[in-house]
Amino acid sequence: MSVLQEKRKEGRLVVLVKALEVANYTNGILANRKKFPVELDDVLGNDIKRNGQAIYRNCKLANDLRVQKPVTGEIDEEAKEARYRFQTQAIQACTELLICIDMAYGTYHLSAKRIAYWGKITKEARDYIKKWRNADKKRYDSS
Repeated sequence: MSVLQEKRKEGRLVVLVKALEVANYTNGILANRKKFPVELDDVLGNDIKRNGQAIYRNCKLANDLRVQKPVTGEIDEEAKEARYRFQTQAIQACTELLICIDMAYGTYHLSAKRIAYWGKITKEARDYIKKWRNADKKRYDSS
């Protein structure tokens, strides 16, 4: 029996998929050396690369941490704090990337359509990461 689409819940890995989508899209844009010449990397390109990659990297690192000990079910406070820190760093990287996207629009003369899409997927990723962090906070603080 199938579940109605409006009653389906999103999978747990959606946040990683969204973060990877931002990282890959960012890398794809930066690969165009006509728009992003190497000599301008120090101006803004390196910040864009760093933040695009940091979003996925921090999400992956947070996801790989096991907060609950498998046998006892106890909360590992150190792992919990590290996971929260990685999630927060991913959110900050999204915000920093959005700032860079705004600046890239004028600096690199990118199309408004490209900027709108890039900003949209970055905001979506940030929202998913925030929801994930909030769900973790509820789950691990109530244990």
